Parts: sequence; structure tokens; C-alpha cells
Amino acid sequence: MSKKKIYAKEFDICVSMSDLVTWEGDQKTPSADLQAVFTTLEIPVNILELHELYFAHLYNGYGDVHVYHAQNNGGSIFAIDLYRELTDQQDLTGLFLRIESPAFDQALVHLRSFFDNASCQVAFDQASYSRRLRETLDESRYPRLVEVDHDFIQQHFTHR
Repeated sequence: MSKKKIYAKEFDICVSMSDLVTWEGDQKTPSADLQAVFTTLEIPVNILELHELYFAHLYNGYGDVHVYHAQNNGGSIFAIDLYRELTDQQDLTGLFLRIESPAFDQALVHLRSFFDNASCQVAFDQASYSRRLRETLDESRYPRLVEVDHDFIQQHFTHR
């Protein structure tokens, strides 16, 4: 038998967009655990900006894909799909992550804690290969019509 390890470094997470921030009075701050993931992996994500983008449209049926690459630690990538489905009433948001870092274990602790403390826990999938991550990263799929009978064309933005 082979003792080769297959590492599960890719994640598909679905939570409510409201779980990405915490509120104290009328002041919002990024989720401490999610921010710790990005800091650990050196991925330059502005959680508050993403939150603002998501809620910039008053109606469902809008939202783009944003992809962020780690600055100094290899191939870690974070992608988020801000599209609000026409019938979504919980502001569900897809977060996709590949962790290629010596700090994998540290980042995983924060990622798991972020999900475990989310008010709307829909999915936390850890795999060696994520089809959803790859589809989200594939720039050739964009711009694209997201839903039939709705004229919104979703865009793909890469941040380095």
C-alpha cells in the first residue's frame, strides 16, 4: 500500500454575507476569524469593501465574482461570488479558497472557527479538488448571463 498523502487544500463555503462582518452599535468590522485567514495567507482582501459591494444593489439579481491572490506565499487564492440569486432571502454567498502555505494548519483553525460561528451555516466542504473553485477561477466563463430571463451579465475581477 502506498503511504502517499492526498492533501485536501481546497474549500467551498456557503454562509450569509452578514456573517463576514460583526456589528457593534452602528459600526461594522470584519469577522476576526476570516480576517485572520487572509492575514495568515497574505491575501489582500478588504472584507468591508466586499460587504458594501454585495449590498450596493437594492434588489437581487446582481453581483460579480472577485478573485484574490496571495502576495508572498505561493498559490493561495480566495474567490467570492457576490451574485444574489433572484429568490435568495438569506444573502447566501459562495466563498472558495485554496490554501498553499506552510501556515495551512493555522489558517484552517481560523477558517473552521469562522464557519462554526456563522449564523447561517450552509456548507463547509474541504477537498483535494474543488470543481466550484475552478469554475469560479476560470476567466473564460465571464462575462456570463447568470439566470435565464434576467439580463444581468456577471463579471470576473482579479485582484493581485
